[in-house]
Formats: sequence, C-alpha cells, structure tokens
Amino acid sequence: MQLSLREATAFALQANLDIQIAGLTPRIREAQVTEAQGIFDVEAKAELAALEDSLLKMSSTFSDQPRVNDLVGQDTSKQQKLSVGIEQLTPYGGTYGIEVSERHEDTKSRQLAKVRRGLAPNDVVTYFESAVELKVTQPLLKNFGSYVTKNQIYIAQNNLTSAEEDFLRQIITSTSAVQQIYWDLVFRRQDLVVRQQQLDLTQRLLEQVRRQVEVGTLAPIEVVQTEADIARVKEQIIVAENARHDTEDRLKRLMQFSLIGTFADVELQPTDTPTYTPPVLNQEAEVVQALANRHDLVQAKLALENQHIRLVFNQNQTLPTLDLEGTLRFNGFDDNFTGGFEQLGLGRRNWEVGLVFRHPLANRTAKSRVEQSRLAIRQQVLRIQDLEERIMEDVRGAVRGVLASAQLVQASRAARRLAEKQLEAEEKKLRVGLSTVFFVLQFQQDLGDERSNEIRALTQYLKSLIRLEEAKDTLLQSYNITVSPQGPRLP
Repeated sequence: MQLSLREATAFALQANLDIQIAGLTPRIREAQVTEAQGIFDVEAKAELAALEDSLLKMSSTFSDQPRVNDLVGQDTSKQQKLSVGIEQLTPYGGTYGIEVSERHEDTKSRQLAKVRRGLAPNDVVTYFESAVELKVTQPLLKNFGSYVTKNQIYIAQNNLTSAEEDFLRQIITSTSAVQQIYWDLVFRRQDLVVRQQQLDLTQRLLEQVRRQVEVGTLAPIEVVQTEADIARVKEQIIVAENARHDTEDRLKRLMQFSLIGTFADVELQPTDTPTYTPPVLNQEAEVVQALANRHDLVQAKLALENQHIRLVFNQNQTLPTLDLEGTLRFNGFDDNFTGGFEQLGLGRRNWEVGLVFRHPLANRTAKSRVEQSRLAIRQQVLRIQDLEERIMEDVRGAVRGVLASAQLVQASRAARRLAEKQLEAEEKKLRVGLSTVFFVLQFQQDLGDERSNEIRALTQYLKSLIRLEEAKDTLLQSYNITVSPQGPRLP
C-alpha cells in the first residue's frame, strides 16, 4: 500500500480516538455555558390552593356594650385560589415577578351581618377577588452588578475556550506522532535497502575472491572470511527487516488500522522521500512565536482570568446585603368569576417600598474566600511564569536540535562520500594485490554504516523540524490543517 505523508496524517486525524475524546469536551463545555446562561430564563409558576378557617364564636350577651370580638372577624371561611405568574433574574442581580390571581371565598361573618341589611348572621357571603401584583427586588450592595451576576457564565465561556485549546493541542500531538513515525518508517525501509546493497557488494566480492583463489593469487581462507562477512550482513538484514515491521505496526496503530484483519499484513510503502533544505532560524523569533501560540499557555492565562472573576465575586460577597424591595398590587371584587378584573382601573391598589439590610458581624466566610482567591491568583501567576520558562527552554532545545541535525546531515553526507572513495580505492588495490580482503570488507561495512547514518541524519532532521513546530504549537499552520466542529481537515 503506497502511502504519502499527507495520507498518513489524514488517516491518523480522521479516526484517532484521542482526538475524538478530546473533541467531545468542547461540546460538554458549550452545554455548560448554556446551563450557566439559564439563570436568566423566565420562570413560569402557577398555584392552585384551597383552605378553610373556622373561628370560635364570641357572644356579647354578658354586656350591653359590644366588644371587639363581636364586631370584628369571621366565623368560617372557605377559599379557593388560582394564580399564575412569571419571575426572572435581571442582568444586574435583581428579580421581578408578575402574578395574576383569582380568589373565591365563601364567608359566614357576624360583622357582615351587622353592616349589611337583610343578611342573617349564619348567611354565607360569596365573592371573587381578582388581583394583579408586581414584585421587584434589586440588590444595591451585595450581588449588585452585571459582572457579579454573570460570573459563572464568564467562567463557563473561558472553560469552553480552554477545552478548544486542549482539543487543538491533542490534534498537534497526534499529527506530530504520526509524522515522526512516518519518517521512522522511511528510514527503516531505506536502511534495509542499504543493508541489501551491502550484501550485494559482499557477494560480488566473494565471486572475485573465488576467481583469484582459483588462479592462486589469494589464499582459500579469504573465501571463508568473505562468507563469514556475508552471514554477518544477513543478520543485519534480518534485524532491519524486523525493525521495519515493528515501525509499520506503530504507524498502522496511529492511523487506527486494525492489526487483525485486512490491514494486518499490508506492507506500507512511503512515497515521500526525505529532502534537505538548510534551516534559517532566529531563536528569539521562534521563542516569541511560541509564547504567542502555545495552547497550554493560553489555557493557563484563561485559568488566571477565572481566578480574577472569582476574586471580584468574592469581594462583592463581603458587602452588606442591602436590597430595595417594592410591591404594587391592584385588586377588585365582584360576585362573579373574573368580574373583579373590570374594577382594576378604579384606583384600588396598594404598594409597598422598603430596604432590607443584613450583614454578618464577623463575616469570616466571605473574607476567607477573598483571601483564598488572592492566593490562588498569585499561585497561577507563578505557574504561568514557570510555564513560560519551560516553553522557552523547549523551543531553544528544539532550535538547537534542528541546527544540530542539519550539521549531522552535512557531516554524514561528507562521511558517506569519503567512504565510497575509500572503498573504491581499496578495491583497486585488492585487484593489483596491494590490499587484502579483510580491508575491503571493513571498508564495505564502513560504507554501509555511513549510508545508514546519512539516511538517519536526514530523517532525524525532518523529525526535528516537526518537533520545533510542535514546541511552538504551529504544526497545524505549517501543514495547512484546519479544524472545524466536525474535526481536523487537510487541504
């Protein structure tokens, strides 16, 4: 199966379970934002109640002067009440409520018998009371203000952003892993080719040695020595072949290919070849770019912002409770159901406005939370400083890794060219009898090692570039990987 670097990356990002798990977290955080915003939902309420009062009858037969209990009160009362209304929290911490009610009452009252002609003391009076009531409560100190009221919404929004940053970080980690394993596989396959080329060289040397033994210019022991070297190279091929299979399995696992079934024994053939371009790096610029793009640093700063939000809220909670409360009520009475609503505009109303003050004398709970918030802020600031230092260390190390790998590429290329020339010269000397098979075999081994070192240095250089981009969290931009709600996409 032919596989490009882009295709390997696409497979890994498309079916990566770690990415799918991390991708669910922003959706959870988004639901939590909606949950926090729910404090401003209008709450509907309804009440249906019934009650009955039975009062002790009083008598005025022991005195010619009426007493208070003879003139005031009621003997029995049966009530049914139906009310509907809404309540809502306002952005500044206050609440308002509107209620519409209808109350039906059957009353048997001695007072009504005395004031209404033709009404006997045991007669039942039935009436309906209709009412509209508005209640408003507004905190003036504690719990006052939009920032205080919405503090949990702001924290939830920051947590959502933090989850999105973590999601991007997981994509970068997965992308880096699959691309580095891809270049590992490239090295393993090319290293295997180098060992096979070395085997071909040794086998051709064996043929030459046998011819020279036949003509008597070399001793038979040289054949044995060459065959021993062939056996050693074959051992290296077996080791290289096993390493290639192991690397293939690692790449398949990262691409979510099952190691049992269709893709278990499929041979992966990378189509991208390692190339070398001399790096042009500015260490200071790389550090600045990392500090501007690192997702973990963004998350740390969001955590600090959440601590500031909590501090503002906790500071507000140290204030006394001073609430402005107001009630305005209109009502009307009638003998018929809902008839009282027609009388609401006749000026029958009552209102009440007042202030409610409460404050714990020591207030230790609120003050302790403020102190905890301040310490948490200081702690998070120190964490950010430590993280910035670690980011700078990571980037500086990654830059040095790129430069060192570039130097190794150049050095290994020079060493490989020298090894080729040395082997060529030694083979010429062997043909004229100025060298031995031992030295030729040694130079063949050196050439194989230098070819392998060159490929390793080149793939390590490409991996070091990936690690640098990962250290800066700019790997997605480098490969034009876009992230949508459905997941990462390659162009």
